[in-house]
Amino acid sequence: MKNNLLYTIAAAALLLASCSSEKPAQTQAAETTTAPAPAMAEAHTAHQTTMASPAELMTEDGLPKDLVCMVNNAFMGKKQYPVAFEDKMYYGCCEMCVKTIQNQREVRYATDPVTGEEVDKSAAYIALKPGGANGDVLYFASEANYKQYQQL
Repeated sequence: MKNNLLYTIAAAALLLASCSSEKPAQTQAAETTTAPAPAMAEAHTAHQTTMASPAELMTEDGLPKDLVCMVNNAFMGKKQYPVAFEDKMYYGCCEMCVKTIQNQREVRYATDPVTGEEVDKSAAYIALKPGGANGDVLYFASEANYKQYQQL
């Protein structure tokens, strides 16, 4: 059990380290992205915009998906790389995240904390994790599940 936890932590650290060391690409594949990428020096730091807090950005669909890195599961407060995959749209903060979204199914899905069901991040209701550091987010199957979670 300890070894599994250790391997999971090591893999997560490697993913984050590779993300933060990734150099910006000069060009993007047309089928992969449709908008300009954020500056790499800022891409890996979750932060809140000065204009509106994440709570103020919440809509009936949750946090805007394009402001969330779906690999790091963090609200970034600015536009992320759009990644079209199987007629769905995901978002990542860097080129490494784009590749990860394209190649790793488990990154495109999360577990709804209320029902335990698998949720596609491209269709999920996204909200800030209460007490979460660095803009951590949770993915819900619906707004109703999010509201139920708030009452737990």
